[in-house]
Amino acid sequence: MDLTLEEAVRGVTKEIRIPTLEECDVCHGSGAKAGTQPQTCPTCHGSGQVQMRQGFFAVQQTCPHCQGRGTLIKDPCHKCHGHGRVEKSKTLSVKIPAGVDTGDRIRLAGEGEAGEHGAPAGDLYVQVQVKQHPISSVKAIIFIAKCRSTLRWRRWAVKLKCRR
Repeated sequence: MDLTLEEAVRGVTKEIRIPTLEECDVCHGSGAKAGTQPQTCPTCHGSGQVQMRQGFFAVQQTCPHCQGRGTLIKDPCHKCHGHGRVEKSKTLSVKIPAGVDTGDRIRLAGEGEAGEHGAPAGDLYVQVQVKQHPISSVKAIIFIAKCRSTLRWRRWAVKLKCRR
C-alpha cells in the first residue's frame, strides 16, 4: 500500500480492493453438491494417512487416494467444482497507525483467503510503501518525533499539513 509522508506521520484509514478465495456459499466449504456429504476415504478410513511396511520398518505417508483429506467427494458442488472456495473481490478498510515506514507490515486477522474444504481463513498482511517526499522521509519522521514539543514542530507541521 502506497502512502504519502503526511499519511505515514499522521496515520490514516484507507480502503483496498483485493481478489480473494472465499468459502463457497452453496456447499459451505465442503466441496460436495448440496444435499450430499463427502464420503470417508476407503483407503485410509478417514485418517488421511496410510502405513507402508517394508520388512521391520513401517512408514506413514499421505493417503494417495484422498490426498490427505480423509474424505472423497463423489458429487462435487456445481459452483466451486469440489474445491470449497470461489474467487471473489472484497473491499477492506485498513487502519494505518501513525509512524509507519516503508517495509512495515500490517496484519489483518482472518481477512486472508479461506482454507480448502471449510478450513478457516488465514491472515492478510498489507505491506507499507512510503512515497518520496521533498524533505526526506525517514529522517523527517525521526526529526518530527523529536521536535513535537518544541517551537520547531509548528513550522514542520505547517509544511507537512499535519496537526499536533
